[in-house]
Amino acid sequence: MIGYAVFDADGTLIDSLGVWRAADNVYLASKGKRMTDEIYRAFMKMTYGESITFVKDHFSLPDSEERISADIMRIVTEKYAAEVRAMPGVIPLLDRLAEKGIPMAVATANEKELVTAALSSNGMLGYFRCVVTCDELGTSKRTADVYVHAARLLGGTPEETLVVEDDFGCVKTAAAAGFHAVHISEIGGIELE
Repeated sequence: MIGYAVFDADGTLIDSLGVWRAADNVYLASKGKRMTDEIYRAFMKMTYGESITFVKDHFSLPDSEERISADIMRIVTEKYAAEVRAMPGVIPLLDRLAEKGIPMAVATANEKELVTAALSSNGMLGYFRCVVTCDELGTSKRTADVYVHAARLLGGTPEETLVVEDDFGCVKTAAAAGFHAVHISEIGGIELE
């Protein structure tokens, strides 16, 4: 039986993936560089910190990682404040889970302040007891650590926790750790009782 739920943020709860790509494009263009689809797909599997290191190394940028991060975050913060919206259909799903009394958390590879700001501006932050990030745990979504930690904070175990993701690789990672893991497109078929 599912008693807890852990959601990914970007692409699952909030429609922000295009914002990151647009911000990366703006930043790299300012450096005379170009984002490719291949690089963008690689970013989707990295923590924010890993992506900054990758950008610095891959594009041989002279700026420090701290400077690169600050420049990108300035662009992203502006875009999150003005452009990020809830994913279609996600608020009714959160309502359904809340009505059933299922405690919920967010597990993200994104920066906590961006996620909480986007959730707040879309009226969703109140659904969640906590927001857990990969960076604060020193991990990535290549392992299930962030989901395990979020479930524990809710009081649950993997076996009784639903994980909802937009990345099929992350769904497989969570499922391998014992979670009821589904892709966001499959959420309608989940039995909560």
